[in-house]
Amino acid sequence: MDKALIDLLFMSQKRKELLLLLRSGGKTIEEIVNMLNVKSTGMLPQIKKLKEEHLVIQEDKEYRLTPLAEILVEKMEPLLDTLEVIEKNSHYWQERDLSDLPPFFLERLNELKFCSLAKPDPDNIFEPPAVFLENMKKSKNILAFSSIFHPIFSETFLDNEDNDSEISLIVTTKVYERLKNDFEKELKLYLSREKKKLFVCVEEIKIAMLIKTEFFMTADFLTSKGAFDQETIIDFEPASMKWAEDLIQYYRNRAQEI
Repeated sequence: MDKALIDLLFMSQKRKELLLLLRSGGKTIEEIVNMLNVKSTGMLPQIKKLKEEHLVIQEDKEYRLTPLAEILVEKMEPLLDTLEVIEKNSHYWQERDLSDLPPFFLERLNELKFCSLAKPDPDNIFEPPAVFLENMKKSKNILAFSSIFHPIFSETFLDNEDNDSEISLIVTTKVYERLKNDFEKELKLYLSREKKKLFVCVEEIKIAMLIKTEFFMTADFLTSKGAFDQETIIDFEPASMKWAEDLIQYYRNRAQEI
């Protein structure tokens, strides 16, 4: 893509917002300034530049995307969302080891647009965030993957006596061996319940933990040094929950049910 066109698309916040707005259909200048909360004196020069590059056309009183612009904006939106994901928590993402994340899930990172970062309480470093515990308590449909052993296994999964709740837990071989050795009784009771499932993945996956319920999702990635620092990506939006569900299902399909 020509650098001048790249600059035109990305170097102005007003132009980016206008192009994304027009993706839903033609708008008058009055609608544009009201919906974007800008002044017409500041927006009209940007519209002029987009018209000169044949990205926006004017039909009667409405401004619309040209067919070329529709293609560009369709490709531009996921990229902008991905940049927003990274920029919002840049220090976190720069330190994560994402090498085991399948490429097609990396490409969908834009679906985590509204995620927030939950950090551990310094006074309770091994305690999951309160928002996590609150939502886990009310969840009845739980999908989880883990390559690390965490206290929530015994506290949340193995001790779950609600026979109506459905839990599918996918773990690596090391975690499974720990469960068998240290929680034999609890593990047998878990497996005896109809709606509790356990899967073992023989691959060593460098993703600490993934959880998705009907209410939220969380993702814990190891640092680039292989450490688990308990900084958790958490969200309640359907897109991110679908991302987490699909990724957990990806590992479940590669695992053996116990």
